[in-house]
Amino acid sequence: MGIRAVKNYDPATAVTYATTALLAMTAFDTTNLRCSFTAPSSGAVTVRIACTVHGATTFPSILLGVLDGSTVVCRQAPIGGLKNTAVATAFVTQEMVMTITGLTSGATYNWDAAYGVETVLASTGIKCGGPNNATANDAYGALIFEVWDA
Repeated sequence: MGIRAVKNYDPATAVTYATTALLAMTAFDTTNLRCSFTAPSSGAVTVRIACTVHGATTFPSILLGVLDGSTVVCRQAPIGGLKNTAVATAFVTQEMVMTITGLTSGATYNWDAAYGVETVLASTGIKCGGPNNATANDAYGALIFEVWDA
């Protein structure tokens, strides 16, 4: 399985995508989290999105997925789990993997990593980036969007 496209968005200043209000599927960032690729002859690709939720002792219900313009290509509740004590400084990794079929072989696609919020929670967000200072709970790592041959 070869990779078709990948974006790892890890800016020097932390970015927060709010989970404090209900939200239909929305692109994270059409500049930094858009993958352009040519569909393989099989017409199938597998996408992977991984991110971090942070900010409270309980967590929102989100969907991760892919948009082609305003069209939802796929979406699913991500797999994620708390790896330490439920405190506001905990990082909760969320990941979704899904195979998409029916693409036109040789066609170029421009897909955006996206998220939706189904159950809100004050004080939380999907976060990425942050300084490399090791002085505070303010660096979250990359938000990852990958497109692979299925």
